[in-house]
Amino acid sequence: MNQTPSRLLLRRLLLIVAFAAVLVIFSYGWTVTQINLARPQEPIRQQNVSNALRELLSPRVFEQDYEVIAATTPIIMNCPADGAPAAAQPVEGDTPYIIVNPTCAQSGERVTVEGYNFYPDSLARLSWIATDGERRIRQVVGVNADNFVTETNGTFKVQIEVPRIRGTAGETHTIEAQGRFPSGLPRFSATTGLVIEKMIETIFLALIATSLSILPSAILSFFAAHNLMRPVRMSLGNLLVSVALLPVGWVIGTQLLGAVGQLGVNLGSGAGLGTAGAAVLLFGAVTSSRAAPRIIEENGRARAVLNTLLAVVVLVFVLGLLGGLGMLLGRTVTEDVIGYVANFIGTLGELVALSIQPLAGIAGAFALSSIGTTLTLDALKKLDTTSAHLLGGVLGAVCGAVVMGVVGLIGMQAAWLGLLPPVAAASLAAGILPALYRRLTGVPARLANRNITSALSWAGMIIAFAVTVALLRIDQAVIAGTLPSQNPALTLLGAGIPLYILEALLIGAVLGGIMGALSGTKAAFPLGEILYNTTRTILNALRSIEPLIMGLVFVIWVGIGPFAGVLALTLHSIASLGKLYSEQIESIDTGPIEALQSTGANRLQTIMYAVVPQIIPPYIAFTMYRWDINVRMSTIIGFVGGGGVGFLLQQQINLLRYRDAGVAVLAIAIVVSILDYASASIRERVI
Repeated sequence: MNQTPSRLLLRRLLLIVAFAAVLVIFSYGWTVTQINLARPQEPIRQQNVSNALRELLSPRVFEQDYEVIAATTPIIMNCPADGAPAAAQPVEGDTPYIIVNPTCAQSGERVTVEGYNFYPDSLARLSWIATDGERRIRQVVGVNADNFVTETNGTFKVQIEVPRIRGTAGETHTIEAQGRFPSGLPRFSATTGLVIEKMIETIFLALIATSLSILPSAILSFFAAHNLMRPVRMSLGNLLVSVALLPVGWVIGTQLLGAVGQLGVNLGSGAGLGTAGAAVLLFGAVTSSRAAPRIIEENGRARAVLNTLLAVVVLVFVLGLLGGLGMLLGRTVTEDVIGYVANFIGTLGELVALSIQPLAGIAGAFALSSIGTTLTLDALKKLDTTSAHLLGGVLGAVCGAVVMGVVGLIGMQAAWLGLLPPVAAASLAAGILPALYRRLTGVPARLANRNITSALSWAGMIIAFAVTVALLRIDQAVIAGTLPSQNPALTLLGAGIPLYILEALLIGAVLGGIMGALSGTKAAFPLGEILYNTTRTILNALRSIEPLIMGLVFVIWVGIGPFAGVLALTLHSIASLGKLYSEQIESIDTGPIEALQSTGANRLQTIMYAVVPQIIPPYIAFTMYRWDINVRMSTIIGFVGGGGVGFLLQQQINLLRYRDAGVAVLAIAIVVSILDYASASIRERVI
C-alpha cells in the first residue's frame, strides 16, 4: 500500500526525532560515566599502568637461590701529571671482572664501566668505595634505579658519575660491581605454594556451593516452569482447609513430632531416651495399638490418614536417628582420611539436630493439611450453594488471617520488608471487585469483558494496598527506617501478639472472608499460577542481590573464611540454577507429555517419565557451568573475607605486590580453562 507524502514526511520526522532522542540519551550517559580521554594520556598514569601490567604479566611462579659475586677495579681521583694509568686487562676464565675507562677522573665526571662474565639478563649494581671504606651506590646514567640488567651474553657497558668527595685528590678508590648468580635448581615460589593452597580451597568452595544448590534449584525449577504450573488448579474449599490447618499442624509438629525427632537424635548420639522421649514413645505405642485396628475396620479412608501419620512419625524419627548417629561418628573418629569423612557426617548430624524441630513443624503442618483435605473432600462436594459460600467466607477469613499473620511477622524484621503485607493484601483483594461485578451483572466468568475485569482487579489491588499501608503505618516506617513495636497487645494461649500483627490478622480476615464468601468452596483456584508467580518472584529477588553483598552479610554472621563464601555462593546459585532449570523445562518437547496423559498417567508419572528424561542432560551442563561461574565468583567473594584465592589476591593488590597477584590471576585462568574443557567433555558424553 502506497503511503501519502504527508504520512511519509511524518514517518521521517518521527525517525529524526527518535534518533535525536537516542543521541541525547547516549550523550548524557557518556557525561555521567565521566569518560575522559585526557586522564589516561597523563605520563604518570601511563607509567603506573605499564608497571602494574608488566608485573601482573610477570608472575613470581618460580624462585631460586642466588649468590652475589663482586668484581672490583681501582680508579684514581684526579689524574696524575704523568697521565692516566693503563686500563685493566681482560681476565681469562669465567671469573667476573670489570674495566673502567678512563682509569682516573675528577669529581662530577662520567666514566664508563664494562663488565664481563656476569650472569645473563640478571640484576647488577655498581658501588663506589672510598679509601676509608665508605660505600656509595652509583646509579647508572639514564636509569633511575640502583640496579640495572646485564646483557644476554653476560656483559654490560654503562656510565656512572664520579662522586663529589673533598680532599681525595690522588687517592685510589675502588669501583665494585655486584652481580647475582643462581645457586641450585629453580623451585616453586612461596607465593605459588600459598596460591595453590588457596586455589584448592576455592575449587572446593565452589564445588560445595554448587552441590548444595542442585537439589533446591531442581525442586524450585518445577514450580517456576509455567508450562507445568499453568494447568494446576484446585478446589478453593480444599485449598482453604489446607491453609487453615497449616498453623495447627505446625504447633502439633513442633511439640509432638519435635519430641519424636529429638528422641531419635538422643538414641543415635548415645544420650539415651530422655523423659520426654520415653513418654512420647510410650504414648504413641499404646494409642496406636488400641485405636488403629478399630479405626481401620470402621472406616476405610482412615487407613490413608493413619498411613500418613505413621509415615511422618517414622520419617522424623529416622531423620533424628541418622542425625544422632552422624554426631556420634563425628565425635569418635577424628584421624586420617576417615576423620575427614566422619567430620563431614558429624557436621550434617549437627545440622539435623539443630533443625529437627522446625523440620518436624513443617512435616506436621503439611501432614495435617493433607489429612484435613482427605477427610473433607467428599463433604465439600456435597454442600449446597448457600452453605458453600458461607463456609467459604469463614474459611477465607481464617486463611486470610493466617497469610497476613505470617507475612506480618516477616514484615516486622526490617522497614522495607514491611511492604510485604500490603502486597499480600493486594493479592487477596485482586478478585473481589471482579467477583462483585460478575455477581451483580450475572455475567459468567468466561464471558466477562477482560478489560473491565482487569481494571476492576487493579483497582481492588490498589485500594487494598493503600488501605493496608495507612492502617499499618508502613509509609512512616519506610521513610524513617523504624520497626513496629514488639510489645504484645494481646496474649493468646500464652503467646504475646503485637498490635501490628493483630491489625494484619484483621485485614487478612476481612479480605479473605469477602473473597471466600463471593467465590464459594466449589470455585476452581489457579494454584499453579500462584506457585509460579511466587517462585519466580523469590528467584528474581535472590538473583538481584550480588554475591558480594551476600558474602559481606555472611562474613558478619559466620566470620571471615570460606564458610561465608560457601553460603553466599549457595544462595545465589539456587536462584540462578532455578531460573536456568525452569527455562529448560519450559522448552521441552510436549509430545511425550501428551502421549502419557492420553494413557491416563497422573501428574507425578508424567513428570517422572516425560519431563525428567528430557532435562537431565541440560541440567548437568548448567550445573557444570555454574561450578565454573562459582570458581570465578569466589575470587570476588574473597575481597569481603569469603575465603579462597580472592582473599589472598586482595591482600597482594593492597600491598602493590603485582607479581604475586599475577600468580593468583594465572592460577584462576588455568583452573577456569580446565573446568571449561572438563564441562565440554562431560556434555559431549551425556548429551
